[in-house]
Amino acid sequence: MIKRAKPRTPFKVLIAHHRWWFPTFVNGADLANHEFACALKRQGVDVRVFGITPPGNSRRAPSRRYVADGVPICLVTSDFIRQLSAELEAFKPDVVLTSCPEPSASADDVRRMINAISRVDLPTVLFVHDIEGTLPLFNKVKKKLAKIITNSRFMADRIEELWSAQCEVVYPVPDWRSFNSGPSTGPFITFFNPSPHKGLSVAHGLVTQRFPDRPFLFVEGFIDPEAHGISLSRSGNLVHARCSPDVETIYMMTRTLIVPSQWEEPFGRVALEAMYKHVPVIASKTGGLLESVGDGGIIIDDFAGTAQWAEAITRLDDPKERRRIIEAGKKHVRKFSLQREAKKLLEILRGVTT
Repeated sequence: MIKRAKPRTPFKVLIAHHRWWFPTFVNGADLANHEFACALKRQGVDVRVFGITPPGNSRRAPSRRYVADGVPICLVTSDFIRQLSAELEAFKPDVVLTSCPEPSASADDVRRMINAISRVDLPTVLFVHDIEGTLPLFNKVKKKLAKIITNSRFMADRIEELWSAQCEVVYPVPDWRSFNSGPSTGPFITFFNPSPHKGLSVAHGLVTQRFPDRPFLFVEGFIDPEAHGISLSRSGNLVHARCSPDVETIYMMTRTLIVPSQWEEPFGRVALEAMYKHVPVIASKTGGLLESVGDGGIIIDDFAGTAQWAEAITRLDDPKERRRIIEAGKKHVRKFSLQREAKKLLEILRGVTT
């Protein structure tokens, strides 16, 4: 008599963190976390999310439980630890993946969350998207972490320096299936998230002093889940765009992307998005941008002033040089695959359970 193999129980991952989830609020880390959750699900993983409802945003998630792109989400407004314990008991995951807490979270919030997971003898993996807002909060519970993942080699080196801990690198690659390939034909020099640490002073200098006759597009930071289109307002040669989930249209309006970050950018997935849309990228020589841009764009050494930025923008007026940079970007972006990174993430998660 032939024995039939028992069906394999799906590997279970609970993504639990003291933070909201897509689409209640979205910045780069939030979008990357959601895309990884979807990618894990496509690999046959039973993945669920547990988090908190953003302050003042309960109307955007009227139910505590909902489904986003096939991923079950539970966001709570109170009794986080008690309800997390109940979720752990009901779901019985194999591993818990956590990430960056929301800005008002305290080290005590994080400690109680990790302790609740440890009480049921589950391994916890931390995915670090930024250093300043994450590492200090996890400092007292770092020995309880089974593994640390981060989003660039630069970040891994910084974490090793600060914590003397080895990290795995999983790049937060955009889901190319949500993009239509093909060249962008817009006129704008585009700058995302106009804030001081992202290089607002440099971008403003380019607008007002270096290129007063060229059109610039400043795109408000972070995606507004309630925005269904792109709202534009003009002031001279500068156009402001509200944050919108329709970033592909933004790239279609873009001739050149500038990323004049004045801080150590953890990675910079905006560069990959632009290259995929055949948009040349000019970026600061800092942090993880050296990995996301690589040799696919123009890197600015003296990135605090405007001279090198202006020279690079002018260089791209030469059709031959522009084609060269676009082709370099198309070649560079092929090195990155969400499917490959999600497979690596799953291998790491499985590895801490054996």
